[in-house]
Amino acid sequence: MTVWMFPGQGAQRAGMARALGDARPLLCRAGEILGTDLAALCLTDPDPDESPELVQPALFVVGVAAATALLRHDAPPAAVIGHSFGEFAALTAVGALPFETGLRLTALRARAMLRCATTDSAMAAVLGLDEPAVRAVCAEVTAGGAEVAISNVNSPAQIVLAGERAALDEAGRLCRARGAFRIRPLRVPYAAHTRLMAPAAEELRTALEPVELRPLDAPLISCVTGEAASDPARVKELLVLGMTRTVDFAAAVRAAAAAGHHDFTELGPGSPARLLGLVRAVLPEDAAPGLRLVSSDAEARTPQPFQADRPAPAAVVRPSAEGAGHGR
Repeated sequence: MTVWMFPGQGAQRAGMARALGDARPLLCRAGEILGTDLAALCLTDPDPDESPELVQPALFVVGVAAATALLRHDAPPAAVIGHSFGEFAALTAVGALPFETGLRLTALRARAMLRCATTDSAMAAVLGLDEPAVRAVCAEVTAGGAEVAISNVNSPAQIVLAGERAALDEAGRLCRARGAFRIRPLRVPYAAHTRLMAPAAEELRTALEPVELRPLDAPLISCVTGEAASDPARVKELLVLGMTRTVDFAAAVRAAAAAGHHDFTELGPGSPARLLGLVRAVLPEDAAPGLRLVSSDAEARTPQPFQADRPAPAAVVRPSAEGAGHGR
C-alpha cells in the first residue's frame, strides 16, 4: 500500500514545474485566483523569490500537478502525508478540497504566519542530536521564561527549533555542546509550529469554518498526532493544531509503516527529493520501504529508482523554511 507525501517550504527550486504538463494550466488558474504570477517562479525565473506568500502556493500547485499526472498512470494512494502546509496539497489530491479552496487556504495560511513574524523570532535546524536530547535543551532554556520549542522532527537526527532569537541562540549553543555537529539557521522571519503562531492558527480556524471538506478518498496521516484521519471535522482540527504544535514527520512515517504501508511516493519539485531521504532515515534498514519520486510527467509514467543524492539543476533555491527543505 502506497503513501503519497507532499513537502513543505524548503523543497522549492528553480524551474520546479517545467517537467509537469499539468502545472502550466494550474499556474494560470492560480494566478487568476490569487492575482499573483506564480508561473515565472515555477517555470522560468533562475533565482525565484523565496517569500513564503509566493513559495507556499507555488509548491501547492506543483504538488497537485504531480498528483494529477500520477493518477493517469497509477492507482490512487492508500494514505497521504503532508509536511506542514503540504497537507493542503495532500487533501486536494484525495478529493477533500477543490483546487481553488486548497490554494486559497495555503495562501491565507502563509500570510497569517507572516503577520506573526518579528525581528525577534527565528528557526534553526539541529543536525546530529536526537529528539530527547533536544527536548531537554528546550526545557532548560525555557525554564527561565524564554520561548523556544521543537518545530519539526524530520528524522532521528534532524530536528528543527523555533522561537525567540536569544533563546534559539542559547539552545543552539547547548545542542552543539551536547553533540550536535551542525546548527543551521533557516531563512524565515517567524517561529513556525510554536505557540508564537497562535494568532495565525485562529485566522486559519476562522477561514476553515465555512469550508466543506468532502469525504477523503484516502486518510491523512497527521504529522501532529500520527493518526490516520478521515473525518472532515477532525481533519480541520488537525490543520489548526499544526500551526502551533510540532510537525513530527518521523512519527507520521512510523505510523504509516505500522499500519502496513510499505511504499512511499514523494510528489513535488524533487531534485533532490526532500521527504524520501527522511523516510530512509526514519525506518530501519530491514523495513526496506519502496521509495519513488514524482516530479515530472516522465516519472509519473515510469517509476525511476530513487537516488538520494541525485544532483539538482544548476540553479536551485536554497533550503529556507519550515523544515521539509532539510530532508537530505
